Amino acid sequence: MLWHSWSNRNNYVFRGNEDEAQIVKLNFDATISKNKIGFGVIVSDFDGLVLSGGWGFKDEDMTVDWEKLYALEESLKITRSLNIPNAIFETDCASLANRVKKGGDDIIIIGYHIKEILKTMEMCNNAAVNWINRSCNKVADFICKYAIINYCILVFGMDYPKEIHDLVIDDSIN
Repeated sequence: MLWHSWSNRNNYVFRGNEDEAQIVKLNFDATISKNKIGFGVIVSDFDGLVLSGGWGFKDEDMTVDWEKLYALEESLKITRSLNIPNAIFETDCASLANRVKKGGDDIIIIGYHIKEILKTMEMCNNAAVNWINRSCNKVADFICKYAIINYCILVFGMDYPKEIHDLVIDDSIN
C-alpha cells in the first residue's frame, strides 16, 4: 500500500500524464466557536496521499453558510499557490455544494459571493465542488477545531503534523 501511494505521488509530481494522477482532492471544513471561525483544508491525490494542507482561524462571528464559504475560499488560495489544474473540492455542507452547482443563482448576497468564487475557480482546467458524507471529512473537521482550540495557523506539505497522523492513516485505509 505504501509503495502504491509513493508511486502515484511520483506520477503526479514527475509525469503528470495519467488522468488519476492529475486529479487533486481538497477536503475542507469550518467550524464556529466563541466568535471564532476555524477552517481546515487537506489536499490529497486520487489515492488519498496527503500532498498539502493547512488550518487557521479568524476572529469573526459568521453563520454556517458563510463559514463554509470562507473555508472554500481558503481552499482556493491553496489551489492557486500549488498551481493545481484539476481540483475536486469536497465538503460535508450540502447547501454550499448545491449553491455552487447552481452557479450562484441566488439573488441574495451569498449568491453574488459564490459567483465571485466561481470566477476564481476558472483558473483550474477542471474544478468541481462535491458533497461528501461527514465521515469522509474527518481530517478537515479535526483540524478546523484544532485551529480554534490552539489559536494557530499552519500550512504544510507532505510532512503533515503528527496531530493528524492517525486520522490521515485511517482515511487512507477506508
